[in-house]
Amino acid sequence: MKTTVKHLTAGTIVALLLLVGNVNAKGTEAKASGHESIESTLQVEKWMIDELIWNTNSISLTEINQETETGLEVENWMINTETWNLSAGFVEETEAGMYLESWMTNEATWHVHYTENDTELTVENWMTGNKVWK
Repeated sequence: MKTTVKHLTAGTIVALLLLVGNVNAKGTEAKASGHESIESTLQVEKWMIDELIWNTNSISLTEINQETETGLEVENWMINTETWNLSAGFVEETEAGMYLESWMTNEATWHVHYTENDTELTVENWMTGNKVWK
């Protein structure tokens, strides 16, 4: 209900602002007669009507040249081991050995007898009410 009232209020305020803005806008339109651009007439050029350009059936396959690429060459940096050995700057870190601590083997740590019980959840009227979830 609250959201409906808020939406109606907001819509009314926006409508009033638009009405007030339009009422005060009389006589403010700009005259653009001096700013109009006049386009020149289009001219047909020779390439636009050339049959060789637009009729693809008239082109023979001998006129089409396939582009070829130059061969690839292996350069020194491509086969240099120093370029590809990225782990040379890293030093492997050594870890200390693992050992058992007293809490790891303590029976009291692993046998927990106290468990917290949650209360049982109940369904209340407001959870299933039609008016609440509209």
